[in-house]
Amino acid sequence: MTEELKALLDYMEENIDIEHAEFVERLHIKSLNYEDVPYIPLTVIYPLDGSFEPFPYSEAFDDPEKMLYNELLWSFSGNLNSIKIKDHFPLQIRSNHGTGIIASLFGAKCRIINDGMPWVDHFDDGIEGVKRILRKGSPDLTDGLGRKVLETYQYFYETLREYPKCFRAIHITQPDLQGPFDIAHLLLGMDVFFEINDNPEIIQDLLELITETYIKFRKSVEPYLTDKAGDDAIYVHGGIFGGKVIIKDDTALINLSKEQYEKFSKPYNEKILEEFTGSIHYCGPERKWHHEVLLHPKLRSINYGNPEMHDLEYVYGKWSQDRKSIVFWGYNQEYDFIQKAYDLGIKTGMTFACKAGNYQSALNILKNHTQRKECEKYAEHYSM
Repeated sequence: MTEELKALLDYMEENIDIEHAEFVERLHIKSLNYEDVPYIPLTVIYPLDGSFEPFPYSEAFDDPEKMLYNELLWSFSGNLNSIKIKDHFPLQIRSNHGTGIIASLFGAKCRIINDGMPWVDHFDDGIEGVKRILRKGSPDLTDGLGRKVLETYQYFYETLREYPKCFRAIHITQPDLQGPFDIAHLLLGMDVFFEINDNPEIIQDLLELITETYIKFRKSVEPYLTDKAGDDAIYVHGGIFGGKVIIKDDTALINLSKEQYEKFSKPYNEKILEEFTGSIHYCGPERKWHHEVLLHPKLRSINYGNPEMHDLEYVYGKWSQDRKSIVFWGYNQEYDFIQKAYDLGIKTGMTFACKAGNYQSALNILKNHTQRKECEKYAEHYSM
């Protein structure tokens, strides 16, 4: 074990407040379920203070020790800072090998550019590449990045287990599995938008194979995960979400028409939801048909990657009537952005995130949030 990792684990083991971590989980679950809460859970994201510095991502990608260190330090901009400030970030780590994990099982190559997250190279031969993987059928789950991801999880699990408080409070969550249409886009690039018209049946066969592989791979990492929150939620994607998976649907919801979406994305997402129950994430703006096509009995939560592009009154009005929660609202926005929720009188059914400039600013935001006039229960919050 590196000196840096040992020092960080020792610090966390000494400073984690188990009682607070358990309260945070209860607070999230109650808000997800539209129960009464003293205040909506808030994650405050602010810069590291330099006491611990992350390794370059290019080094961590191939080194489970360095990846564990980086994840403990800064996964979804939380963990270490949240232990210090005691906000409502649900402590979590993952095998952070990028968006191309499932695409890599089919032969897509991932490469790191300028120390950023991996870039996925789509097939050079387009639809012929798709025909090739369809002939092969279900891929070996240890191909591509598969083995690296599984070995990383095994290391995370075995290492954290030696630190009882860390193992109890810091949850090992699933990797970025994306979603069926997003994975097809990674394999084909922009050609996918032509091929849904030129070769629709081949693309549907591809999406079926991707969906089956997604389900199998999600199950393959299950033995190493400690992500459960209550009976029907998990730690994932920086929050606590309803169900057992979070489907990324950035590409289809924004770039396809409603009719195309219902043919090339909706059926495959719903197969995953039927298998696990879960939540959906997407970036970009709202379309008026999104609520209609996303609504499903086994959908639990929604996460907007660009909340600033959405009308909270509209989306909360839609999802609250179905008791589907909105998770991590405000991510990458200033605290003032959350004021809209206060103005609308929203008191449950959501979780919040915002950014702050430094530790003291983050403390002030958290104090303001938890000590608002309507938060009389704050002094008794551990009795929840």
